[in-house]
Amino acid sequence: MIEDTKKALEQKFGDQVQENNNNLILTSQELIMQGFAVYLLSEGTNVPYEGSRGHLDATKDANVLTNMFLKYGANSNVAITLRDSKLVVLDIDRHTPDKNGLQTLKHLGITANFDNEVFETTPRDGIHLFYRVPDDLDVSSLKRNIGAGLELVTDKITVAPSFKEFRFQDGHIEYKYYRHLGKPFSEANMLPKWLIDLASSVATSGDKQMKRVPRYSIDQRLEMLLNGFQQGERNNQIMSFSGWLLSIRGIDPNLVYELVQKINSESNAPLTDKEVNTIFRSAYNRQKKWAERH
Repeated sequence: MIEDTKKALEQKFGDQVQENNNNLILTSQELIMQGFAVYLLSEGTNVPYEGSRGHLDATKDANVLTNMFLKYGANSNVAITLRDSKLVVLDIDRHTPDKNGLQTLKHLGITANFDNEVFETTPRDGIHLFYRVPDDLDVSSLKRNIGAGLELVTDKITVAPSFKEFRFQDGHIEYKYYRHLGKPFSEANMLPKWLIDLASSVATSGDKQMKRVPRYSIDQRLEMLLNGFQQGERNNQIMSFSGWLLSIRGIDPNLVYELVQKINSESNAPLTDKEVNTIFRSAYNRQKKWAERH
């Protein structure tokens, strides 16, 4: 590559980086003006800076946020807290064919149409749909994992124009960005009834509980069986997977325990035997009490 061309490319890349840095700062200030609590994440990641408190540092004070950028750098990723924002996010993953949220919605008979929605695309080809929460709805009662490739996020979320840094074995580095599309956050539509129903933890008729609704779908449980329990979800997944098998009439709890131990041992970050034993015992006692009532 000739020197002039090299300098031109370096200048162009530098301009792109500077433009994104400026966008990050401007966007974060605009979010505060809209009433959101904003905090910063490490450059190119969803991980809080070492020594920071992550979402606990979220602020609605523009001066405080400016000081955060001065401390951590103008290329920090930006995130907002959702708990007091009256917003939730439907996270639609499309990472693999067996974890495609759009396909899950299609199987549920729901047509995905984003023309009139507030949404962002993610660096891994996912989609974040933003919805307003009805005043009379307690989002803490809703499930997070609602289907293969579908999560209802109610606590915090990374937003555009943040980016992800991908490093490859050949030394190649690639940057992919969150991109905001559709309407602004302030114009988000109300959380639709189908999504509230899908995320409800208990199916009801009036005020009477009719049946338990599983935390994870069958597809997600089969994925646990094949790929192990996921870090950050291990306790919930072990609890759910154990309870699912223990609910099968006549099954030997010892066999279930051995299977759970085996899956845990083959997970990327397995829990200790003591931790697995505690979770399994809790699932066993819970299933036993539920069976006695029914």
